[in-house]
This record gives sequence, C-alpha cells and structure tokens, in this order.
Amino acid sequence: MSKKYLTMVVVLIAANLRLAVTGMTPIFSTIQSAWKVDSTYTSLLMTIPLLCFAIGAMLTPQILKQIGLNWFVALSAVLLAVANLLRVINVATMLTGTILVGLAIAFLNVLVTTIIAQYRPSDATQLTSYYSLTMSLFSAIGMGLVVPMSNLVSWQFSIQLFSIPAIIALIVWLLSQKKLQTGLQQPIKKTDAQPISFMQTLLHDHYAWLLALFMGLQSLIFYSLNTWLPSIYVDHGVSSATAGFMLSLFQLIGIPSALLLTWIFNKRIILTIILIGYVGGMLSILLNGIGLWISALLLGFTSALIFTLAMALITSSSNRMEVIAVRSGFAQFIGYLIAAVGPLLFGQLHSVTGGWLSVIITFIIFMVVTISIGFKITASEQFPQ
Repeated sequence: MSKKYLTMVVVLIAANLRLAVTGMTPIFSTIQSAWKVDSTYTSLLMTIPLLCFAIGAMLTPQILKQIGLNWFVALSAVLLAVANLLRVINVATMLTGTILVGLAIAFLNVLVTTIIAQYRPSDATQLTSYYSLTMSLFSAIGMGLVVPMSNLVSWQFSIQLFSIPAIIALIVWLLSQKKLQTGLQQPIKKTDAQPISFMQTLLHDHYAWLLALFMGLQSLIFYSLNTWLPSIYVDHGVSSATAGFMLSLFQLIGIPSALLLTWIFNKRIILTIILIGYVGGMLSILLNGIGLWISALLLGFTSALIFTLAMALITSSSNRMEVIAVRSGFAQFIGYLIAAVGPLLFGQLHSVTGGWLSVIITFIIFMVVTISIGFKITASEQFPQ
C-alpha cells in the first residue's frame, strides 16, 4: 500500500520540477511586449533558476537536518506555489519570484531522491524513472498550453496556474504521511556514524565528485541543446516555426525514454545506448533534411534517458539516507553550476568560428567525456557509505 502512495507523492513532486521554468519560454516575447523589457531581462528568467538550482542544492542537506523531511517538503511546495502566484505582479516581483521558484525547485529536486531513499530504496530505479517521465511530461504540457491559455485569459494567469501542481503535491504529501510510515523500509540500521557535511563531501568524497561531474555535464548538454538546436536547424534550412516544432519533438520524445531503465537493468548497456544516441544525433545534423528530424528524436530521447540514469545513480549511491541527501545536494550544486555556463559557451564558440561544425564537434567531445565518467561510476563497486 505504501508504495502506491509513495509513487503518487514522487510523481506529483516531479510534476513541478521543470514546469515553472520551461513553461515560461514560449511567452518570453509576450512578456517583453507587455512590460517593455528586452531579451536580456527574459534571458535572466532562464539563467536565474539554474543558479538557484545550484545554491538551493547546496543548502538543502543543512536545512533538512534542521527541520526534517516532512516539514521541508511541505514548506518547499508552499514556497513554489506562492512564488508562482505573486511573481506576475511587476518587473521586480518577476525576478524575485523567479529566484524563489528556483530555490523551491532546487529543494524539491534533492528532497525527492531523499524521499525515495527514506521510504522505498529497493525501488529506487523504478521510482526515478516515473519521476523523470512525469517531469518531462508536465514540462511539455506546460510549454504547449501556456500560449493558448495566455491568449484565452492572460499570460499572468497562465503562469499562476503553475501553482496548481505544487498545491496538489502539498495536499497529497500531508495526507499520505501515515500510509508512508506504515510500510517504511529502513535504509540502514541505526549506527554511530558521524553526520556527513557538505564540506567533507567536497574535500573527500571521490564518488560524489564523479556523480557531480556526470550530472553537470549531462545538464550542460541538455540546456545547451535546448538553447541552440532551433538556431542550428534554421541555419540548416528549416523555418523558425519548423525549428520550434522540432524542439517540441525533442522534449516529447524524452517521455518514454524514462521507462527504459525499468526494462534494462545493466547500466553499462544504458550508457552504450546513450553514447550511440548522442553521437548519432549530432552527426545526423550534418545530413540536413530528414537528418535534422532524426537528430531531434535521438538527442531528445538520449537527453531524457541520461538524466534519469543520473538521478538513479544518485538515489542508489549509498544505503544511508543522509549520505544520499548530501551527495544529491552536492551533485546538483556542482552540476547546475556547470550547466549554467553551457549555453553561453556554445554561443561564444559559434560567434568566434562563424559556423556550427565546431559547435557540433565540441558537443560530441563533451558527450564522450560524460559517458566515460558514467562508465567510471558504474565500475566503482564500492563507495563511501
């Protein structure tokens, strides 16, 4: 019984973990026109959350120690709901609200892995797959509905609707506590082990660094592809409208990929599939025509699959909940710092070289390095507990 409630909790939290950020991008031009701001302002609405993801991930383990899992999840959901409701008031509240949204999502990003480790560590891979699938699904739904809702009512109201999944997740979390406790799986017996600090992890946990680099590089690749694929496609001969549709395809095709981990348990086979998809997707761009569509499919599927794998590796990285919480926070702190520089890096590379070939080659290099780190992680049979 508890697994059913835990799955519901994980899915409902996951519904919030991209929606309030990626759902904004289709109405950036509308916000610019309404508030008389330029693209620099709207670009902050994407950059700020990535930085907040890093900062929030660093803070989460310490806050978790102070207030406990139950309160922290509830307060994070409240913060996310309130921030979405209030950030549409004016230019200043949009920036402030975006900071709060980024922090709330960062907290929940770490807490969802902690919830799985606390209540159902034996089902970590399956639950992480559901989590990744739901996150991609709601992100795609949000991007698809925000413009029609903006035209039907207002763009402010469409953003405020992002509060609904947070409110539902809060209610279900509070109501499910007794059921979750009934079937609690203890990850470990009580020990006299000293608490793990963020600084100890930074200085001494080699395995956490591997997880952080893997998380960071796959995030860098994902957010850079999201930023530059439309421009690459347009410069290879498709219209802006078609490029936008191809980016939507890139998002949607990732939804079923999250389930692949529930069918193939060998992580080295998964890494091989990801490498083939990564490299094949980038090289398909050079074919033009149908090759561009193939690239959107391969890269979207692969990017979602590697994110699911990264979260599964973090969730199963120890049999101590507190270690998983710190490693998750550390991996996402380092990871999103790395990810934040990706779009700018590839943009500068294109500006300097004047073409996309060097960008494609650099993407492939990053992809190969990422998969190499993944193989290193799977080869580490023992890690600090």
